[in-house]
Amino acid sequence: MVTVPPDLPMVRELSRNPDARRWLERLPGLIDEVRDAFGLTLGTALPGGSCSWVAPATLPGGTPVIAKIGWPHREMYGEPAALRLWAGRGAVRLLAHDPDRHALILQRCDPGGPLAADDLPAPDRLRIGAAVLRRLWSAGLPEASPADPIESVVDVTADWADLAEERMARLRPAYDPGLVAEGVRLLHDLPASAPHEVVVHGDLNPGNILSTGDGWLAIDPKPMIGDPAYDLWPLLDQVDDPYAYPDPVRTLHERIALLAGELDLDPARIAAWCVARKVESALWTAHHGRAQDGATEMHGAAVLARLT
Repeated sequence: MVTVPPDLPMVRELSRNPDARRWLERLPGLIDEVRDAFGLTLGTALPGGSCSWVAPATLPGGTPVIAKIGWPHREMYGEPAALRLWAGRGAVRLLAHDPDRHALILQRCDPGGPLAADDLPAPDRLRIGAAVLRRLWSAGLPEASPADPIESVVDVTADWADLAEERMARLRPAYDPGLVAEGVRLLHDLPASAPHEVVVHGDLNPGNILSTGDGWLAIDPKPMIGDPAYDLWPLLDQVDDPYAYPDPVRTLHERIALLAGELDLDPARIAAWCVARKVESALWTAHHGRAQDGATEMHGAAVLARLT
């Protein structure tokens, strides 16, 4: 069985990164080690994800699970601690963890269809996403653990703000400098003024919410501790294309109001976080050689800025 097909999205994505290429060379051996350590019977690798090898598997007793081996990078280190904290409330359960190989054995969702592929109207999918977030946020905060840390939004977005400024100055893309400056300011200011803190999922897009038959669970968190309003941008931006509607400002206004009501959050704060994350994403995209895609992100940031 070819355990790492060359056409996997994660292979294509990580092959662009010299450090990740070295990890990809080691990956077949890591898969063998994880398989033997947990006695797994492995299935064919799944196509989803850009930074982890993921496959269905079966434990020796016959329990169906998901095996996940992550490329070591900043956003993935807090995942085991967050999954332990959530303990199946709103997210898949962590069944086992191999920290040396960055391997997770996870609950398998059945039937496992993503919310992104569901044919429910967008407002209903937003409500489902909000319900998942309520469950995640209800877990409270973990005890500090140097061995199992979860970063703070304050620290991460401060670094993002510095990177966005550096990339704007170095690359000089044809982006609105005032809007970039506003995004950078928000990346600094919003975390410091959070009304309260939770463990945010970090990437709750509709592809990371899977059906369990009688409910929905989140997968693939990029967890941090901070402002809950940080969590809404991927859901709002990807439940469908809000910028393709005849009046995207009205569409986004209605959807932000819906989520603010569901989650008891300030709608202007949600919009401000969306602007901040859109600007950061635009400069990240430009840094990776896709300045035109970044311009599309900046257009969305300009639309959202009208709602702040």
